[in-house]
Amino acid sequence: MPNNPLGQVTKSPIAYDPKILCPIPRLAVRSLLDIDKKLPIYGFDHWHAFELSWLNRTRKPQVAIGEIFFDSKSENIVESKSLKLYLNSLNQKQFSTGDEFSEMIARDLGELTHSEVKVTVRSLDDPAIDVAQAPCGHSIDGIDQDITVFLPDPGLLVLEREMVKHEQLYSNLFKSNCPMTGQPDWATFTISYSGHRIAQGSLLAYICSYRSHQGYHEECVERIYRDIMLHCQPDELLISLNFLRRGGLDINCYRSSSPLKSGKLTCRLVRQ
Repeated sequence: MPNNPLGQVTKSPIAYDPKILCPIPRLAVRSLLDIDKKLPIYGFDHWHAFELSWLNRTRKPQVAIGEIFFDSKSENIVESKSLKLYLNSLNQKQFSTGDEFSEMIARDLGELTHSEVKVTVRSLDDPAIDVAQAPCGHSIDGIDQDITVFLPDPGLLVLEREMVKHEQLYSNLFKSNCPMTGQPDWATFTISYSGHRIAQGSLLAYICSYRSHQGYHEECVERIYRDIMLHCQPDELLISLNFLRRGGLDINCYRSSSPLKSGKLTCRLVRQ
């Protein structure tokens, strides 16, 4: 396994080099969370890459926006700085078509994650490029709630007697920290669920309790999913963490209690 480049001074590559990519096994974290044994989990990780560039047949530089979809059941995730460096290694590589460019990325990432990876490359005038949108549902950020815990604590979650068929909530106050560098990671949290109503103040306190937590994006969303499933026992649950852009990449993690299709959840939020 390549050394994790996070927290290290790393030169930008001058030539194509897939060996830069750094895999992180999902199983290690899931074993700590005891997820697979206790509850079903579905979903995907959707990355936007805003700094894609390569050379065409006449060696004229091309620029585009990329979308990369990783299945949550893949063996590995890719460390984000290594992905940025890998994409930079393609800047001076020549491709006959944009499809050839995207197919190479999908192949390299598929070999790294041991799963199928979907890559879409869009020109800047493509009408299909996501337009920034506000989160769906009701914001819980205006609740007057005392916040006293800054490490994840599922005991903060409180249920009400009332049942809800469908409630959709969001918060822009989520913050965690990179486990390697300690740098802050900001995200919008969204939840859609049915079952006993979750007291909104308690949900806000729980989301804010990640403020001093160190964890990768994928670990954070799966920890939240696990805690809500086990402590609130909803009939149905879909959550997401839509992280802000860093180094030209944003990461959007979706986890659900039922199979999930990526085509329905690919919007870009206003903070991204």
